[in-house]
Amino acid sequence: MNTSNYIAIIADDLTGANDTALQFFQAGCKTQVAFGEDISIDENLQTEVLAISAESRNISAEKAHEKVLSISEDILKKYGFEYIYKKIDSVLRGNIAVEIITLLESLEYDCAVIFPAFPNEGRTTIGGFHLVKGVPLQRTEVSRDPACPILESNIVNLIRAQLPEEMASFVDLITLDTIMKGAGPILTKLNELIAGGKKLIVADAVSTTDVEQIALALSKSNYKILPAGSAGAAQALSKIWHPAAEDNRLIEHEIPSLPKLVVSGSATDLTASQIKRLQENDDIENTYFIAIKPENVFSNDYEQIAQRIINNLVKDNTVIIHSSELIENNEQLSNLLIEKELTREAFISGICDYLAAVTREVISQKETVLITVGGETSYKCLRAIGSKNLQIIDTVAPAIPLGINHKGQYIVTKSGNLGTQNTLIDIIRYFEQDK
Repeated sequence: MNTSNYIAIIADDLTGANDTALQFFQAGCKTQVAFGEDISIDENLQTEVLAISAESRNISAEKAHEKVLSISEDILKKYGFEYIYKKIDSVLRGNIAVEIITLLESLEYDCAVIFPAFPNEGRTTIGGFHLVKGVPLQRTEVSRDPACPILESNIVNLIRAQLPEEMASFVDLITLDTIMKGAGPILTKLNELIAGGKKLIVADAVSTTDVEQIALALSKSNYKILPAGSAGAAQALSKIWHPAAEDNRLIEHEIPSLPKLVVSGSATDLTASQIKRLQENDDIENTYFIAIKPENVFSNDYEQIAQRIINNLVKDNTVIIHSSELIENNEQLSNLLIEKELTREAFISGICDYLAAVTREVISQKETVLITVGGETSYKCLRAIGSKNLQIIDTVAPAIPLGINHKGQYIVTKSGNLGTQNTLIDIIRYFEQDK
């Protein structure tokens, strides 16, 4: 794989790596996603964009630093990428400050510009405050995230809280009044802040135009700047780093008619509503739902559940196995966790392990399209079936890619926080189209 002069993405989870890689795929780039405990790159794939999942979101800051540093030293420096993009969660979960600082120091960047706004998905930043569909982060369900609750809506304050006290002065903000004036004034302010010693610069953005102007300003600066943001910022940068050309046409893949297996361990309200909307939809036929119960997880009866799934994965059927009903019942779940002396985080991780075991059993016996929902679920399921690399081959829905692994397994991954209530319906409909 010759990646010199090309693009690397480093994300903290698999769905983030995939949805960001998709933005460059849509710009005409040949993309590869790599993940696993020991990151390996498929040298046989033509690759212009390499997205790497560090799987560092729900671990300690110290371990996140070690993982990101290892990737930087062993992969990013080795291949000599011209452009590097740091993908962060669009709702700010994870070890954001630690991972960015690690890359700045390892790769000798002057600063990072942090712009997680993704206006098409309802994520905006104004006055440093990050909003989801107009609601400050700390008032959304991410404040109850079992692994990484977000209790601060102000990005500057959140970043400073993750840094040693002596580094707090490294953080600053470019406000919306400057952003709205366009790339020129943004560049002037950016250069001024960097000259003043700022290392982590947050940028407001409330529209796609704002995000594009920030990206343009970064490309014009003489400083070495690490962009850090969501898939929305990656979309803007893809147009600058890899402008469209006649030879950028991508090979179309003919997707065979296969049954679909949806595996969801996501704990978000959005995922629960997406599953409910799919269940209520009369236009999507031949769907079979399995809501896992606590006794499934604790008895580890994955072989029996896998057989139920296999029996229903016929023709163009869709089987959905999910944990939404289990997680929705907070009182029952709280009592169960007390009884079992488990934290909510540990239990949800156990659900993902269970779903991964089910997936491994099904995929070993049945040819199917695999659709996973949730970052941890996606990672564990794909590792369970022996995947370490994916090649992005199509767009299933906005910010949702279709990939294929080395065994020819078709795989769709979706973040639990991404999309509308109809997104699962849209994914199923994609595979029902005539190819």
